[in-house]
Amino acid sequence: MKNTLLGLATIAIASASGTLIAKDSSSPSSHHSDKIVGKAPFVTLTAQNLDQANTPIHPFINSALPNPPKNVYSGNLFQLRHDYPSSAAEVKNPAWKAVTNNGRITQQNAMAYVEALKSYVSDDMRKLIYNYDQWNASQEPWWESIWLGTEREPIYGFYVGSGFPAETLTDQKLDLTTYVLTLYDKTAAATLGNIWGTSLKSAYNPNITNPGAQYAEGSVIVKFAFVTPCGADWAPMEGTASVPIYAPLNESNGSGNNPDTSKCPNNGSAGSTADPSLTNIYMMQFDIIVKDSQAAPETGWVFSTLVYDKDAPGKDAWEKMVPLGATWGNNPDVINLSSDALTPPAKVNTQLSQNWINMNSPEYARSTLGWDGRLSGPNDGAVVTPAWAGSHYYPKGLSSAGCLACHSSAQYNPKSVSTNQPNMVSFLLPSTTQPPQVINAPLSSTNQALVLNEPGSKDWMKWFQSRAGDVPMDSGQVSLDYDMVTAFKAIPMWQAALQAMEREDAAKASLTRKAQ
Repeated sequence: MKNTLLGLATIAIASASGTLIAKDSSSPSSHHSDKIVGKAPFVTLTAQNLDQANTPIHPFINSALPNPPKNVYSGNLFQLRHDYPSSAAEVKNPAWKAVTNNGRITQQNAMAYVEALKSYVSDDMRKLIYNYDQWNASQEPWWESIWLGTEREPIYGFYVGSGFPAETLTDQKLDLTTYVLTLYDKTAAATLGNIWGTSLKSAYNPNITNPGAQYAEGSVIVKFAFVTPCGADWAPMEGTASVPIYAPLNESNGSGNNPDTSKCPNNGSAGSTADPSLTNIYMMQFDIIVKDSQAAPETGWVFSTLVYDKDAPGKDAWEKMVPLGATWGNNPDVINLSSDALTPPAKVNTQLSQNWINMNSPEYARSTLGWDGRLSGPNDGAVVTPAWAGSHYYPKGLSSAGCLACHSSAQYNPKSVSTNQPNMVSFLLPSTTQPPQVINAPLSSTNQALVLNEPGSKDWMKWFQSRAGDVPMDSGQVSLDYDMVTAFKAIPMWQAALQAMEREDAAKASLTRKAQ
């Protein structure tokens, strides 16, 4: 996030490598540009610096990139599905409800609950991965958010998720980039329709209010995270599923930047940071979240993550996607400030009664858990390296907000368009400011660290509450029911489009005045 990217003067944005840029020119202790590379790698590129766009961005485009030439790729292409249902489909007797007997999810039944969710989506996800030429977007029961066309590549619609420097994850020898794709089922998609409608007029004039922004019971949202290295470059990905994308070389893609080092086919090196090329990416993580207020009465949501395990039994990579864990609350009553809780890899605290981690999942997937072992997948960025928190410096990183804590900041500032205030008044991580700041490491004039609140403090704990989906993190905001795609990507891009239109109108008016 870069300030005017959200149409605002003080919003953080991610660089093209997917790593955080914090900017606050009013503070001498803050810095920007490449000084934060690697500190918070999950923060994604948003809107491609749309503050400099010369024309308004269209909400319904599939991809701003050209389609690949036929001699490069001749298969199916991404088609944005935005004919959102007018009402939420009722979910009758889902398998995950049978696991809990319409009651609460627990550490004891969480594995079966996650496996039931996986079973619910398996046929469709298998088709998407293995039989994409048979995927007819207009007939499949999955929809996507509008406004993301400038970020999506044209084959699958993936966009940059994260950039990880080498050695971030277990056995990771090269930099890597993740690419993500988020899909909403027929129940969840109705909420996108409540917000954005289905017409061009409504897309530019969204209804970002409650209860319209709340998801119906049974809503399911899924997200793929694929990585650039194959198994030859990163051993944990040996044998996983691969799909092609058509995208420019990302600056954090170690495979593409090191063609003589990488052993992966179509590693992106045929293109450049400006020119797209066919690039293979490899399945690492799959998230499933479900609105289930019986299982999770405090938050209304169960978040679950599956990861690829090359050593798991199964005939293909989809069967080898195993549960990493699930979370359905933030356990604000458990405040553990021990080194094991804060220093990655965080030790899993089984006293977190609203959190479950599969200790048989692969080591790389458990190396980036959040504070005290709260669920956070390898794509999700709970670990900030290095970090300042209060008066303490964490050179080896600090385990911070997990999945649920991060998504709890999904909210909309209704004053942001008219007053140039930030769209998100709190960041995704428990930072001291929004946008976040960095300051020098002790006795260093070059090494920068992201500034977070003191662990366990009142300000830190704001991210670790178990709020209902209609309760915002900050007063005066519209809560977006844990939907970070809408909060962090779609709304900023809509606001950028409005600003581009305003600039275009102002330019036309100026020309008219000069002509007179």
